[in-house]
Amino acid sequence: MNADEQKQVRDAAIAGLDQAIKTWGKVRQVMLENYGMESRGIPVMDSATASNIPGHPFVDYGKPEATEFVAMVVDMRNSTDRLQNLQRFDGIEDGFQRVYYETSALLPALATTALFKGGHVTEYLGDGALILFKVDTDDRGQTVKDAYRAASDCVTISRGIVNELLSNRFRLPALNIGAGLSMSHAIVTLVGTRDFMQAKAIGTCVWEATKLSSGVNAVHVSQKMRDGWPTGKVGTISFSKLNNLPPKLTGFSVLER
Repeated sequence: MNADEQKQVRDAAIAGLDQAIKTWGKVRQVMLENYGMESRGIPVMDSATASNIPGHPFVDYGKPEATEFVAMVVDMRNSTDRLQNLQRFDGIEDGFQRVYYETSALLPALATTALFKGGHVTEYLGDGALILFKVDTDDRGQTVKDAYRAASDCVTISRGIVNELLSNRFRLPALNIGAGLSMSHAIVTLVGTRDFMQAKAIGTCVWEATKLSSGVNAVHVSQKMRDGWPTGKVGTISFSKLNNLPPKLTGFSVLER
């Protein structure tokens, strides 16, 4: 990322964290007493629902489509342990408050980073995000490279920006994340009830990316991502096969030279 892009990531993280601090001040007592929060969906008003899925700004009810995506899942490590950790830091008195602040800074930073390469967050997964890149059928290799570069920037540059912010504000130790990437066709459809429909992309790429996101400050990719990698005269990327993955899943760690 260039300096301007890094500034945008930093600004997104700061804005998310500042809003979290304001929100915490309003709900602090309630949340300390009871972690349960009720959420309500927006009713579907007609047959089409707005969507963040790239290439599908609206998804029609009963009209599923199949599109090829690179799915990227970025996930924070050990958030459950920190949630239950009662250690106090500057201005932080509870494990839930700590994780809330961390995710409020991290998630907008990840979303901003992915957007530079055409990736769109379609779901926030508590302490992580599902990000989709629509495959360019005229240049599949470029989509693979763009998605990888976004993932690499997330676990290096953007993570560093967020950690610096959290350290300066609260003296929090560095957080770790992992990113998984996979590519396949996915069904784009609506799921839920007639009162609350949500656009989703359902495919092997999402499942594989989720399973591959378990690394620590590392990017892991599926077999199809490796096979789709564009070749060049001078190789700067190497792959190392991962062990202990679920059956029928082949994955690789990516190393840059």
